[in-house]
Amino acid sequence: MGSAEVAQDLVQDLFLRLWNTRGPRDAVRLTRPYLYVAARNRALKYLRHRRVVSSWIARVALEEPPSAATPEDLLLRDELDEAVRRAIARLPARCRAIFVLRRRDQMSYREIAARLGVSLGTVKSQMWRATLRLREQLAPYLAGPRLPEHRVG
Repeated sequence: MGSAEVAQDLVQDLFLRLWNTRGPRDAVRLTRPYLYVAARNRALKYLRHRRVVSSWIARVALEEPPSAATPEDLLLRDELDEAVRRAIARLPARCRAIFVLRRRDQMSYREIAARLGVSLGTVKSQMWRATLRLREQLAPYLAGPRLPEHRVG
């Protein structure tokens, strides 16, 4: 974005702010020196922000990319994949079929209902049940730090 375009945007933003905050004392407050200082301050703020953004971009460019997965990470990922496969296999047949069509085959609820010859409500309730059962079975793998009971909510 060129500096002329930026200047126009800054001035337009300033005038919109002034319009939205207008009041009975505007004749006294909105003098030529006030408008000049307000526009200058917005321009300086923009330049400071642009400098901060540039330094962050430079810092990120210098950072090392994340290292390859460690053997422990690979083992944990394999363990989680196997736990997910087992949990899906334990779902009741209809529940499992609906879940797989939705998650693996990316079908909509309506498409699943049409394919299986069931109602849309059945598809929704079976997906809800599958999600609850999977969340329950996979809780040990997905658990993060928990807040004490008195602090929740």
